[in-house]
Amino acid sequence: RRNEELALLNQIVRHDIKNDLTVILGWGDALRDYVEPAGREHLDRIMNAGDHIAGIAETAGDFMEILEGDREPELHSIGLGPVLRSEIEKTRSAHAAATITLSDDIPAGLTVSATDLLSSVFRNLLNNAVTHNDKSDPAITVEIETGPDMVDVHIIDNGPGIPDSQQAEIFGRGETGSKSQGSGIGLYLVDTLVGMYD
Repeated sequence: RRNEELALLNQIVRHDIKNDLTVILGWGDALRDYVEPAGREHLDRIMNAGDHIAGIAETAGDFMEILEGDREPELHSIGLGPVLRSEIEKTRSAHAAATITLSDDIPAGLTVSATDLLSSVFRNLLNNAVTHNDKSDPAITVEIETGPDMVDVHIIDNGPGIPDSQQAEIFGRGETGSKSQGSGIGLYLVDTLVGMYD
């Protein structure tokens, strides 16, 4: 019964988010003719963020169905570069004190087999690297390694790290570090999605 109630709540919340986003994006689109050139970049960012939230609301429903075992995820080819660069840019915008460096160029046309929730993997890892960092100037380096059938993305930060004793459990549902203010769901989502993508 609890799972059914949570699934219903998820459906209602996603429905309301999508309805409100339709209004926001509609009004934003109507503003285009009235915004000065200097403000157009800001409007574009608002519109892109709205589109992204709409996509997350849609894929969250897919994720719920997958977790409930109704169906397998439909993996498809996704360009790694655009997704990763977008999430790096969003993290930079949200955390001005952080320095995020992409150490290598991402090969053009590089794709991975995933779902549209791939962005959530990078968003959660990057945000964790910043918000759980004990330095006043968090520094994150993103490295890409490619092989014949695999792509490794390394997100390295100058924070305190995770003690060896907690590394196995930190990706569990609801698990948090001793000083964490988070919900513990972010790394669980990362682990679940990466497992789905094999």
